[in-house]
Amino acid sequence: MVLKRLALALALLLNAAFAQSEKPLLAGGTLLTAVYPGDFGVSYVEAQPFARALGLLYWQGQGQLILGLGPRRLRYVATPVPASKTALKKLVTAEQPPALRDGDRVLIPLRATSRALGALYSGSETSLRVLLPEASLRGLSHRVENGRDVLVLRLDRDLNAAPAGAGSWWLLGLRAEEQVREVQGLYLSRIRFEPGPYGARLVLEGSEGWPVEVAYFPSEVRLYVGPPAQPATDRRPLVVLDPGHGGGDDGVRYGNLAEKTIVLKVAREAAQRLRRLGYRVVLTRDGDENPSVYTRAQWAAKADVFISLHVAGSPAVPPGPVLYRYAGSRPDVPVFVARARTLLDRGGFQPVLRRFARSSGEVAALSDAVEEAFGRIGLSARRAETPLYLLEHAPGAALLVELGSLTDANDRARLGNAAQQSAYAQVIVRAVARFLGGQP
Repeated sequence: MVLKRLALALALLLNAAFAQSEKPLLAGGTLLTAVYPGDFGVSYVEAQPFARALGLLYWQGQGQLILGLGPRRLRYVATPVPASKTALKKLVTAEQPPALRDGDRVLIPLRATSRALGALYSGSETSLRVLLPEASLRGLSHRVENGRDVLVLRLDRDLNAAPAGAGSWWLLGLRAEEQVREVQGLYLSRIRFEPGPYGARLVLEGSEGWPVEVAYFPSEVRLYVGPPAQPATDRRPLVVLDPGHGGGDDGVRYGNLAEKTIVLKVAREAAQRLRRLGYRVVLTRDGDENPSVYTRAQWAAKADVFISLHVAGSPAVPPGPVLYRYAGSRPDVPVFVARARTLLDRGGFQPVLRRFARSSGEVAALSDAVEEAFGRIGLSARRAETPLYLLEHAPGAALLVELGSLTDANDRARLGNAAQQSAYAQVIVRAVARFLGGQP
């Protein structure tokens, strides 16, 4: 009986200490309830529903929780509600009121939390409101960095991004008009903004199936599309052979001869021979599939030697092989290339600088090697330039090689002959080996 009375007295004491009034709270567009523990004039709200209402990151562990908005992290230690009303008053009226644990609920101080988040807090005798102002987009930029697309959104306040389905993200609280922007990335081809119920929906066309990493900075969100660079375990130069077309895209076709089949046979045999010689070789496709231009460009961006194999099909193109190099203008690269060797010697960032600390004549040297190798099988190769997207993203020596033309009878006979296809493969092997300083 005595124990029951003590337990009842303790319960009454706790209830008295935690006596509280309530007010309706509009958090964003969600109606919640704010409470005043001990009725000391300090408003609190349950943490998890509040975080959900404002689109905040929420994490709760043993005795603590974290709210996140962009790069901001608000950390709270959940203090059990004290039995003493005096102790409770001391807690909730402190300059930095703590979070309170009330049974299964964790309550956080509303005004202090709103201030830390940059939210608007307002109240009256009958209700309270907390609102994060709409965010606006101040700038958008794209670059290719370390084999990944980097999309940078500059904003007028911090916000969070949340997955919105394959290839898309909610930018919570962002006000943006519907718009489309073309992008020439390794993975990304187009960016779309679509208004939605939670903010703006950002659609990253081309990112489907690839990892996307989100990083937060003050008033800035960065999205990294593509797999992160792996630590180099094999320091041999990387040779990438790109057999064009594939899948439903035959390329040039003449009768039963298809460009996609011819170049795949040549690339496969060249890759096998190069590997036997000890070279590190990757094929952008090793079967009858058609990787996107962005997937191919991803490999081009990693290659020390990149050769894309094709066959011509226009009667206007003279017969014989043609070696295409990139014709575009990139005014930022020459300065960096010129300084790369000096920066490398001074201890600059090795993985990047080694890619550019090479002679500006490397493409010409590879062209010389390929032309000489064609000469050995009795063919004279011409040289030309093209603003091809694949070659633009290849920092190493890169060429598009047209083996011949299916509209020319002599070329067609060679291209369809298995022995001649092996000879074309040997051209690639001999040229790569000569360029990289080895012997075929």
